[in-house]
Amino acid sequence: MPMFSDLWFRARALCRRRTIDAELTEELQAHLDAAARKYISAGLPPDAAARRARLEFGGAEQVREACVEARGVALVETLVHDARHAARLFRKAPAFSLAISLTAALGIGSVTAVFSVVNVVLLKPLPYRDAGRIVFPWRVPPPTVDVGFAEIPWGRAEFLTFSRQTRTFEHLGAFLSDAFNLTGAGEPVRFDGIRVSAEFFPALGVSPQHGRVFAPGEDQAGHEQVAILSDRTWRDYFSADPAIVGRAVSLNGAPYTIIGIMPAGFSFPRASEMPAGFTFPSEPQLWVPIALPQGPPTRGEPSELAVIGRLHPGISLEQAQAELDVFAQQMDHQLPSAKGWFNTRVMPLRGQLTGEVRRPLLLLLAAVGVVLVIACANIASLLLTRSVARAREFALRAALGAGRGRIARQCITESLLLSMVGGAAGLALGAAAVHALRAFGPADVPGLASARVDRAVFACAIAVTAFTGLACGTAPVVTSRSTVSPGDSPLRVTGGARSARLRNALLAAEVALALVLVIASGLLVRTFAHLIAADGGFAPDHALTFELTLPPARYADPDHIVRLYSDALDRLRATPGVQSVGLSETIPLGGAGESTALRIPGRPVTGEDVRPFANYTIVSPGYLSAIGATLLRGRDILETDSATSVPVALVNVAMANRYWPGQDAVGKRVGVPIRNFDMTVVGVVANVKRQSFREDTGPEIYVPYTQKPWPSMLTMHAAVRTAGDAGAMTGLIRATIRSVDPELPIANVAPLSTIVDRTMAHPRFSMMLVTMFGALALMLACVGLYGAVSYSASQRTREIGIRIALGARPSRVLGLMLGQGLRVAATGIAIGLVVAVGVSRTLAHFLYGVTPTDAATYVAVSVLLCAVALAACYVPAKRAAGIDPLGALRQE
Repeated sequence: MPMFSDLWFRARALCRRRTIDAELTEELQAHLDAAARKYISAGLPPDAAARRARLEFGGAEQVREACVEARGVALVETLVHDARHAARLFRKAPAFSLAISLTAALGIGSVTAVFSVVNVVLLKPLPYRDAGRIVFPWRVPPPTVDVGFAEIPWGRAEFLTFSRQTRTFEHLGAFLSDAFNLTGAGEPVRFDGIRVSAEFFPALGVSPQHGRVFAPGEDQAGHEQVAILSDRTWRDYFSADPAIVGRAVSLNGAPYTIIGIMPAGFSFPRASEMPAGFTFPSEPQLWVPIALPQGPPTRGEPSELAVIGRLHPGISLEQAQAELDVFAQQMDHQLPSAKGWFNTRVMPLRGQLTGEVRRPLLLLLAAVGVVLVIACANIASLLLTRSVARAREFALRAALGAGRGRIARQCITESLLLSMVGGAAGLALGAAAVHALRAFGPADVPGLASARVDRAVFACAIAVTAFTGLACGTAPVVTSRSTVSPGDSPLRVTGGARSARLRNALLAAEVALALVLVIASGLLVRTFAHLIAADGGFAPDHALTFELTLPPARYADPDHIVRLYSDALDRLRATPGVQSVGLSETIPLGGAGESTALRIPGRPVTGEDVRPFANYTIVSPGYLSAIGATLLRGRDILETDSATSVPVALVNVAMANRYWPGQDAVGKRVGVPIRNFDMTVVGVVANVKRQSFREDTGPEIYVPYTQKPWPSMLTMHAAVRTAGDAGAMTGLIRATIRSVDPELPIANVAPLSTIVDRTMAHPRFSMMLVTMFGALALMLACVGLYGAVSYSASQRTREIGIRIALGARPSRVLGLMLGQGLRVAATGIAIGLVVAVGVSRTLAHFLYGVTPTDAATYVAVSVLLCAVALAACYVPAKRAAGIDPLGALRQE
């Protein structure tokens, strides 16, 4: 076929170039010899015949070039020639080549590392079938009501009503967290579990690796005694035995049949992927059906549901939201007293899983983008400098007939080769950085553990390498002149003033971008310092926390629960080394708890939008001292506050200031809907942070567990304050709890200081990376200024020698050279300050205790950058001031 023949011809011409060139030379010589013989036979002498043949044939080199062009591989051959020429130049100037390659490697490696994380978290397809159809309809409170959370749970009744009416959802599942004690198989173990409806797994579109998912009807009361294990639970506790499917195990004192094992890596839902107002484990270990009765509400039925749905094919997010809006209007009409409490917001799966980490990752991506731009500006400035030094070479090329495009192609080829070397080094650097990110990054970043340099990241590295090479190689071309002036010697191909202006502009841009990045890192450093110094309302040192989960089959009676907790507290207090012990529904920074409407005598409620709300926490006597909280006024909860005594409560400062401003809250009365009597406030407690140090603490009320304040207290957190190392007390505390109930395990044992460290992991990680990129940008800007002043000094050696010979003092020369670099730095700093004021406002979400336009940070960073610029310019300027005038005057 003609096409394949042509390809074969071109490939042969490229691969066997020397052989084909030799054949071409022989063929041309054969034509000349034939023509010469013809003229010799006509009677001309051999020399005259040969000359006549050459004149008739024309220029042999032109014919040769035409034949080479006809092969169709001239461009490739030219590129190969340019590449070889560039390699020779690199060998002649290894320091210059190494500087450019390392600069490119730093920029490309940074982008590769961060993009590998962005790719796996934000871009890589999710491991769910048709993940784009999976959504989360979250209920949201009325906009005028502050309940402390942006999302609120669904109730059982409205979920069942909507699931029967929906036309946009193919599957609609409900789920909530629960805990299960595994007993009867050696040491009792507490599992973090999820109760789900039968539609939960079909909505996600996942199937188990062994067994099956829940069947319709298994989420009804009396039929829910089946369970599905996670892959890790199956391997850690059941030795990865496939025969476990079909067997029964004892969970919370009741037999549950294992019907399936989920695939490796499946751990939905995790706390980091869910809203802050919901309590979920960091990694679920098993799933059991949720019992959703169809009748009227009953005592102790499942509540506070989260909902997941799979849309019908072709249904958009907007259509699902419209259907939910209609449902909200129907519920408002049916229940006027709860008007506004059925509004929803539909969140796609990707947005839900990456909600908390999306902004930090985009911030890091922007930071490395700035580093890459600075690196490109640095490389372009170096190449501009070198293009001036190569003026004679370019002039000679132009005189020999090389056009502007030919010289430009040579420059771009050299830049691409340097960037390719830097790209290879950057890829290796990025792979090492990814490994470090996996090792030291926050454990709850979704997908971080699987981040690696895959094909997508490799393609990104190639694209960034090509961009770097093309962008940097274009700079000398833009300022070059290809016209040959006969009177010039040497001929110039690089414009002096224009090239200098472009170099200065690039350096000023480097300084400006470095300033912006260092200001951002400074704001984050100050934020982290404020977070460390923030008063969380508790003392984390020497405090150990753990969870207790009581099996409902054995602890159905509230009196039995109170007796067990009282016995456990008494024995723990008697343990050597224990100073105080307390129980609570939640611990500081442990996440969300209950939120409830309040009934405050003397404060009329005019509508749902002004109804008072507060966090509602059940605690035991001694809890405040166990976590190191401060009682500001009144008294603490006492052992004498029993079910037969006057109901009492503690409130925090936020609640006292909001609902009794200017008054003493002690002695006031407050009630909640779940109880038909009011409680007397007996004390005011300092605000305790519930989720993070960033939060504005809302109203909170503490009630004693001994007064049976809630239908269920089956899961409670314990805090133990010790005289020594809290972690060393774990074994002793575990034995003490076992002495109370041998089948009662403790779970999630951790010092309170460790919980604080986990809370600080994300801001610490973002601060460290942005600071590292800021330091890298500052270093690159410093190198750029040093190179610029050093080059200027070398170009002005003769001028400086004349100045010194005419009596100029070295200090005068030093000031002259320093002024040149500092003017560029000052321009960059001025531009950077203006840009930073506009850009830093996007950091407001990440800041705490500092404003985006914090004057102290801006001044400190500007002074730092001035000092760095001065240090970078001083060394070459000092060297220029020490030039020997006689040696300088001898130079051409």
